[in-house]
Amino acid sequence: MPEPAGDLDVDVLIVGGSVLGHYLAAELGDRYSVCLLTDPAGGDEALESDGLLSAGYRGTDVGRIQPARRAAGYWKLWAENHDIAYDAAPSLLVVPPDEEVATVRFWLDAALHVEREGPVPSALRGGSASSHVCFRALDDVVLDPAAMVRTLRARVEDSCVTGEVVDVTLANDSAVDAVEASIDGQIVPIVARYTVFAADAANADLLAKVAARTRNAISRRERAEAARTCQAVRKQLQLFVRGPGLPLVTASVDGLQIVAHRASSTDVVWIVTPEIDDAATTLGPEDLRFTPQLDRDAVAALLGRLVDVSPLLEEQAATLRWAARVRRKTEHPMMAGPGAGAVGRPSPAKIESMGLEGFAALWPGHVSYAMIVGDVAAERIVEHLGRPGGFDHADVARLARPGLTLDLEARFVSEDLEWKDWGAFRSWFSR
Repeated sequence: MPEPAGDLDVDVLIVGGSVLGHYLAAELGDRYSVCLLTDPAGGDEALESDGLLSAGYRGTDVGRIQPARRAAGYWKLWAENHDIAYDAAPSLLVVPPDEEVATVRFWLDAALHVEREGPVPSALRGGSASSHVCFRALDDVVLDPAAMVRTLRARVEDSCVTGEVVDVTLANDSAVDAVEASIDGQIVPIVARYTVFAADAANADLLAKVAARTRNAISRRERAEAARTCQAVRKQLQLFVRGPGLPLVTASVDGLQIVAHRASSTDVVWIVTPEIDDAATTLGPEDLRFTPQLDRDAVAALLGRLVDVSPLLEEQAATLRWAARVRRKTEHPMMAGPGAGAVGRPSPAKIESMGLEGFAALWPGHVSYAMIVGDVAAERIVEHLGRPGGFDHADVARLARPGLTLDLEARFVSEDLEWKDWGAFRSWFSR
């Protein structure tokens, strides 16, 4: 059992090593004493993403596209200001000829900018979309998600503490009194003037701890229900292809999203995702100790669709390496009230207070919304706190372990993917 330690007093405690958590810590760190508590076991959904910050070209609701367009624009400006390379493979939209007029009109109505590229890129020639029309999505941004996290983390390195939340205590059911964390074998009560949960899929479990500590029976039931319905954890199949002969192509084509990154000085990697099937979506707490199960039939079907779109892959299959996994994508569900028997339609972002003062749980829904949600949360926190509390940030820095708290590597280049050559990969999903 970890030994108890003295309290750690800070202005702001942020639980979660997500892009949103890092961004919020960087925004507040110059003014307040901030502790960014990260649990490596919780993972980081941003590092599992394909790095496409979509402006909403693939959407159907003009009203919901506008925040997506703004969010992508903010990240493009951010990347330029931090000298981070982006759009190694500009985002392309491949449209059937009979849908061109209606699709372009929709983009114009949504104030989305495109350039007509003409024929499809060479990687798609000879495939099922070879006769389609190609447009460049000027408002999309393709960024290495690891570069985003590393750049943000560099600003808050001395605020980053590795630990696991073991308990949450409340003051009169109306505010968070302390968050107890296991850090270096000790239980450290972190007493913050404002507490933020920004831990992606782990948020629901953290909120369940809040509910369990609520004394009033009615409030406890309400908060337990809120924790149960606070998030929708969607599962998205990802297929990875890596090799020196792959062209740099990012394209939305026939229901597939292909995103390309440079994996090394010689290799290019493709991340290929189909539409999300919400049959596998879960509501509320998610057990992060287990990796979502791969469906071999689904992998085979996705590979078949990809080869139909890009016959080039079949020609080069023997020179490429292959992998597949299922990623988690956590969003806040809409319409999922008490007793909901089905997952509501996910919402892109959400801030939840649970009726507590000086507290917020944040879900950006997608890495591109992290900046918008972070800015809104930062404004609320500053308004609530006012002046700094005068805490000694050196107390946080003593617990920080620079460079040791996270594996800041995008999953699409990780050897954890169990890369296989073509023969082994085909044998695996053909069993």
